[in-house]
Amino acid sequence: MNPYETRRYLNEYLLFHYGKPRDLSPFGVLPSKLLRFHERIRKECLLSQRRKGKRTIRALDIGCAVGRFTFELARVVDEVIGIDNAASFIRAARALATKGSAAIQILESGDDFRSAQVRLPEGTLRGRVRFYVGDAQRLNSLVEGPFDIVAAINLLCRLPRPSAFLEQLPRLVKPGGQLVISSPFSWLPEHTPRCEWLSADELKGFLRPWFRLARACDLPFIIREHRRKYQLVVAQVLTFARKRG
Repeated sequence: MNPYETRRYLNEYLLFHYGKPRDLSPFGVLPSKLLRFHERIRKECLLSQRRKGKRTIRALDIGCAVGRFTFELARVVDEVIGIDNAASFIRAARALATKGSAAIQILESGDDFRSAQVRLPEGTLRGRVRFYVGDAQRLNSLVEGPFDIVAAINLLCRLPRPSAFLEQLPRLVKPGGQLVISSPFSWLPEHTPRCEWLSADELKGFLRPWFRLARACDLPFIIREHRRKYQLVVAQVLTFARKRG
């Protein structure tokens, strides 16, 4: 069973993507740089997007989970497609696009939960997004490129065959477009065979024939497990420009 289909992961990711600081931690100890991870990627890691004429600017968010970065991309482009292989995540993202909010259960300790609501940020352009269930390693039959922006946020080290995903990117990113890959490179054999593991430098080398590295950032974030336990992660966010010609 896909662990990301469980209720536990759904609640954790909805809280991570949309939760208010007081829902993430009641102690008031979280630095602001650990919050609003997806918003910070948009503000700090995306390259400026030039619009030529009236053409439609399109983006693709692969491994979108419950959709926060998909909605962030909708602030800078006209159309965004979000794809994830967890059907429960996609259902939640679609419900947020429709209703603007969702009920979640936040684990306090043991089997003690409390109810809360998460909401889309003010000004979110919900009508610009679409969400689909799909395999990041087999995108050919699901989406038609190329796109102006392609993003894969904390996806790479959870794929069984990251090389199969990476091989599709030259076709998916339009010449002059941008590719944003965020990853903590936390490889685990239960997700990815060791022969498929790669470092950030190996990732850059794999993409070098088609892409130029334009920006690199280290962005921390937290995922709450319960009231007194959190995962601290520092993602490396690499922004590439698609070469022309």
